[in-house]
Amino acid sequence: MGKHDVEITPAERAEVLEAARTLAKEFAVAGPSADAENRFPTELVPLYKDSGLPAIAIPKKYGGLGADIATTAEVSRELAKGDPAIALAFNMHQTMIGIFRGLLDEVTRERVFTEVVREHKIICGPFSEDRAGLSGLADTKAIPDGNGGWRIHGKKTWATLCLGADIVAFNATITDTDGRLPEDFTEHAAQEAVFVLPMDSPGISIVETWDTMGMRATGTHTVVFDDVPAPANSYGGNFRNGLFGEFEWASVSFAAVYLGLAEKAYAETREILKKKTLGATLEGKDVALKGVGFVQYGLGRMLVDVETAARALETTGRILIEGRDAEWDPIARAGFVDVTKVTATETAIRVTDAALRLVGGSSFRRGHVLERLYRDARGGPFHPLTTDQAYDLLGRAELGLLGAP
Repeated sequence: MGKHDVEITPAERAEVLEAARTLAKEFAVAGPSADAENRFPTELVPLYKDSGLPAIAIPKKYGGLGADIATTAEVSRELAKGDPAIALAFNMHQTMIGIFRGLLDEVTRERVFTEVVREHKIICGPFSEDRAGLSGLADTKAIPDGNGGWRIHGKKTWATLCLGADIVAFNATITDTDGRLPEDFTEHAAQEAVFVLPMDSPGISIVETWDTMGMRATGTHTVVFDDVPAPANSYGGNFRNGLFGEFEWASVSFAAVYLGLAEKAYAETREILKKKTLGATLEGKDVALKGVGFVQYGLGRMLVDVETAARALETTGRILIEGRDAEWDPIARAGFVDVTKVTATETAIRVTDAALRLVGGSSFRRGHVLERLYRDARGGPFHPLTTDQAYDLLGRAELGLLGAP
């Protein structure tokens, strides 16, 4: 099989998308209170598991549906139309499944995928730390225990979905027996490995640190590893090189969530503008907002933005499935993959900006659907690669500076 071969049938794809649309209705109901209370809605975890969505991207040889990257992204897009913050949380699982298709060694991959298919387990994947996020080499330590395993010490931030996960995948640097991290950064990177453990392993705890402007329902807390036993079969291979070889599963899925956010904002704005009247004003006895020229222009501009992002997502999926990403500069590949995420996240920001301006001051009130979407959209630039990192990587590639001393 090729990396992005399509296994899922058209009929299976239709069923999966319908399941996502059905579940999105539950997300929409839970979203307002989850945001207001700054909590991850754990009551949705059984519904997500029962929907059949957790195993869609697992290849058929392991018992999944073999959904391709475009189909998996469409699922996240549909869920985000219900509630983007909740969708972003569960998107973490789909991202990890996609990355694991190429990142893990075969033994670990088969074990984890079997648990997802047969036991409906959910995965979270915190790979960032306070010091430098995903780009920083892991300070979390895996200290050899003398029996072929390790003891894990450290903590991971941005642990989206951790409150709903059964499995945690993370990166830690394998040290010497005294727990010393390599001083040379190339050696440090070479010793950075992926580990996959049950979330209820002794020594793993969650510190609820998530209190943010937007995306509040994601439950993106901090996971602490306090002398956690990691047996030999928890090792999943080298992290740094493996991750960026599968980076599209993060970029494309994040893009899909923020595209769904933008589409939801557009649809909500359109329906408000169709119905809202200003009553008597200096312009007339009963002024309908939809009759105002700049409102019509603004809505049309929002639609163009949303359509542009949608076409970028669709095109990127097609490029990956057809293998045309092989034409990209391999050193800059993550940046080229990230074009769709940058497009979607920047679109979400512009569209929600425009939505508040067109609808007016009522949308500025706490709890208004557009106020919430406006805040959620602000999370987009922080997902790795961050928007500025993507611009920088592509700019250096175009100037012939990559690989230069």
